[in-house]
Amino acid sequence: MTHRTIYNHFPTREALCDAFSDYVDELLMASSGASSEPAWSLTSLPRLVEDFYRTLALRDRHARAYVMLMIGNRRPMSAWRKRSLMAEKLIAREQSGRIPLTPRQVTAVIRMFVSTMGWHLLTEQCGLSTDEAAAASAWATRTLLDAAIAKGTTKRTAKPSSSYSRGGANATRRRRN
Repeated sequence: MTHRTIYNHFPTREALCDAFSDYVDELLMASSGASSEPAWSLTSLPRLVEDFYRTLALRDRHARAYVMLMIGNRRPMSAWRKRSLMAEKLIAREQSGRIPLTPRQVTAVIRMFVSTMGWHLLTEQCGLSTDEAAAASAWATRTLLDAAIAKGTTKRTAKPSSSYSRGGANATRRRRN
């Protein structure tokens, strides 16, 4: 198969990657027995992550290929971006002012657990079984959500003090120099 053959079907590399992502999503959906993507709610997210991890274990070759594609591509696939935006909107609607993080920051941390990447890191890199990883990820998700949506009257007053809060690691390096 030549590059030209592939590009006859996919106009860009991104289109090919997104098509693979969609294919893996369809396989995972079929393996989970769901007829459509489950409706996300903040209260159901910890339970969904446990089910999701078990489904990933059933299709581990595809899930790991997807993780490697994301790492190699250095950008999230369209399905990841869509789900992250949906989660960010849910969190923004429910987030209390008790924590000094924006809804985007809370979403980013939670998405680390509720993802193929999180599953891969916990099972492959940390050596947890799928059940151990699912339980740990559900606990972390529940804990973060409880902190983020705790009902209270305190308003968010400060940005995180971390030097990584603006501009990433490169900004930190620039400030040190």
